[in-house]
Amino acid sequence: MGNKKITEKRFVGVSSKLLTLIITTLLLLAVGFSSLSFWRLQEDYARFQQDTIEQGQVQVELHNSILRAKLTVWLESFTDLIQLSEHDDFSQLSNQLRRQYDALQLHFNIENIWLADADQRLLYSTDILPFEVKENIEQVLRLQEPSHQIYCPNNCQLLLSLPLLNNKGDTVVVTLGASLVDMLFAIKTSLNRDVAVISFNTKNNNVDLANSKIISSSNMELVDSLFHSNFTQPKLDKMLEQGLKIDLLESSYLINVLPLSEQKEQGFYLALIDDVSAYRQQNEAYQQRFIISLAVMFMVLAGFVYFIASPFTKRLLLLSNVLPLLAQKHFDQFRQAKFKRPRVFSDELDILSDSAVELSFELEQLNLEVEQKTKELENIAMFDLLTGLPNRNMLNYQLRKSLASITRFQGGVAVLFLDLDDFKKVNDSNGHSSGDKLLMQAAQRIRLSVGSIDLASRFGGDEFVLVLSNLANIDEAIDVAEKVLLQFKEPIQLGSSFFYISTSIGIAYTESPQEKADDLISHADIAMYEAKENGGGQYHVYHQEMFQRVAHRVMLEGEVRQALAKQQFSLSLQPQICAKNKKLYGFEALLRWQHPERGMISPEDFIPILENSQHMIELGYWIIRRCFEIAIDLKAQGLNDVRIAINLSAGQFIDVNLSTFLRDLLTEFSLPAECFELELTEQTLVKDMEHTIAIMQELKEMGFTFAIDDFGTGYSSLAYLKKMPVDVIKIDKSFIFGMLENHSDYQIITSTIAMVKNLGLTVVAEGVETKAQLLSLTENDCDIIQGYYYSKPIPEKELAAFIDKQILFGYWKIKVEHERLEKRLLN
Repeated sequence: MGNKKITEKRFVGVSSKLLTLIITTLLLLAVGFSSLSFWRLQEDYARFQQDTIEQGQVQVELHNSILRAKLTVWLESFTDLIQLSEHDDFSQLSNQLRRQYDALQLHFNIENIWLADADQRLLYSTDILPFEVKENIEQVLRLQEPSHQIYCPNNCQLLLSLPLLNNKGDTVVVTLGASLVDMLFAIKTSLNRDVAVISFNTKNNNVDLANSKIISSSNMELVDSLFHSNFTQPKLDKMLEQGLKIDLLESSYLINVLPLSEQKEQGFYLALIDDVSAYRQQNEAYQQRFIISLAVMFMVLAGFVYFIASPFTKRLLLLSNVLPLLAQKHFDQFRQAKFKRPRVFSDELDILSDSAVELSFELEQLNLEVEQKTKELENIAMFDLLTGLPNRNMLNYQLRKSLASITRFQGGVAVLFLDLDDFKKVNDSNGHSSGDKLLMQAAQRIRLSVGSIDLASRFGGDEFVLVLSNLANIDEAIDVAEKVLLQFKEPIQLGSSFFYISTSIGIAYTESPQEKADDLISHADIAMYEAKENGGGQYHVYHQEMFQRVAHRVMLEGEVRQALAKQQFSLSLQPQICAKNKKLYGFEALLRWQHPERGMISPEDFIPILENSQHMIELGYWIIRRCFEIAIDLKAQGLNDVRIAINLSAGQFIDVNLSTFLRDLLTEFSLPAECFELELTEQTLVKDMEHTIAIMQELKEMGFTFAIDDFGTGYSSLAYLKKMPVDVIKIDKSFIFGMLENHSDYQIITSTIAMVKNLGLTVVAEGVETKAQLLSLTENDCDIIQGYYYSKPIPEKELAAFIDKQILFGYWKIKVEHERLEKRLLN
């Protein structure tokens, strides 16, 4: 096994687990069989008890019936003998009963005789008339049929009452009280068990056996011992149902109780006493034999399992001890272990051992391959596959090293973040294959611009990062940036095509070894975006004001989200007036933000943020619904033919739910689509011409009109004006401001108006502020005027008051008053 020490591990052996499983199974089986046997014994015992009760009840009823029959036969014979039916009274019956009393006592155990007439007067009696006997006589007289019951004054008697008739048909009742002593001994003889008649108080459910009265018994000594040996007070209902089990010395007895009679809260019961010692001994003997058999079986099985499982356990233990050698890559040492022993037949453990050895060879080969591939992956992980330049992982590693060496070499470190300008156009127009080739050429030019100790890496996409170390000052980093810009002055040739690609560069410089690599790259990235926003093809050096602008933008983005949630946005509406007749054409709905702390925030600050936010579509739908609500208010003020211009962002316009949302609003507010004008920018229109035209046609069929906002600042072209169903062209206010001072702006405006009018479209001039601008635009046939000359945008809350003050009969109020003044002068 070599010099490697194999660690012993604690475990529970297979033989132990198997033995535990078998013992548990046998134990469960034993418990099951024991339960079944116990239940069977219990059932036999319960059946025995039930049979005893039933036999007792049968014997009591049988001997009662026999005694009643004997007494009835004797009395009938006696009345025939004295010829009672031929006498007119019952005197002879009374005299003869007196004479026969001793014989009745001797032969039938008659203890009392009562003879009563129809008026319940005693004609003869051997004792006073008890209440129970009186009730029995009344029942016989009422029903005219024999009656019987068990009566227990001091001892239990069978009361038998029979009606008799004389010659006149008068009725007399003879009641005989026969002792049940003979019945007890007859039951003892028939059932071969001791019996007793007992009585106790039945006022409550608890039975005090020690104070119970034993009226008669076939074995008085035994009954007295049993009843005074049990100090518990059993429940009467349970004793009647389940009997009473009493252990006396080494014997066990079962007492079953049968009710005989109940008189004045005193119950009289027949107790059947059985010696059940044999049942108990049989049960104990069975349990003892079962436990001994189970113990022997457990020991035999334990020895058998251990004998069978021990060799397997040893082999498994050996295999488990050497398997960790595979994880430690000690393959030769693993294969030195002797797993097999000579066997005629192989078993599962032999197969497992062979498989483990084969696995060691496979793992050894796989380990060699992994080591080789790991070296290759380490190289791939640090270099970009396309350009061959170091990738982001190598960049972070080398930049941290450069920053750490600042103290030793006393030189600065600069990071140059490069992004190719308009690279996306190359991919879109020529495909990604050409884009990849261009990136390879660009990487080669960037590599030529840096020194041997510097690092040029590909950061991702069309972004590259340079790390310059040991710099005397930032000017050296600027020199490298200018070299890179100079490299991209020349076009990049791919086959027969030439591409003019510039790059925007951000420079971050530090002389502090505590500077973090991620922060330095982030600063260079911010400076690069500053260069790109200023036109691209240049470099910018990072300074703190750039970070503050970015932080301000991030803060503003967060506040925009809060403003959406807190409903801080509102609309302002700027009137649009017809240039020639001063009629109110409509209003343009403009979004406003009232900040709770900074007041009104300029749209130029937050609209660009919103346009690139996912919240713009949600806010756009709110603007559209609010415009519908304002349109209802305008109609309520009598303005039925004005329209509201609604600005749609690019994301809002291409949203799949826009058409459905607008159609639902038209239905909900019962408004025609002609009340609304949808404004789109030129950038939105030309982004996807075919898709844009399809959406416009769908909304046009619903009745909406379209206006192009900021016309002339983007991709103004007659080609797309002819293709698209546009109704209104809005000339941007940047041209209006300088139209009277700048001849070029004036020419652009006049030619645009002429061109648009020739196409049959409506022209709106934005940003009109002076009377001179208004007159010039009117002379050049401009249709609609919008600007501060007429009104600033009116907050929606003030719109109703503004209309009442400035609009009369749908016209600008100054124009209407001027016409009225002219009419007065003419008249």
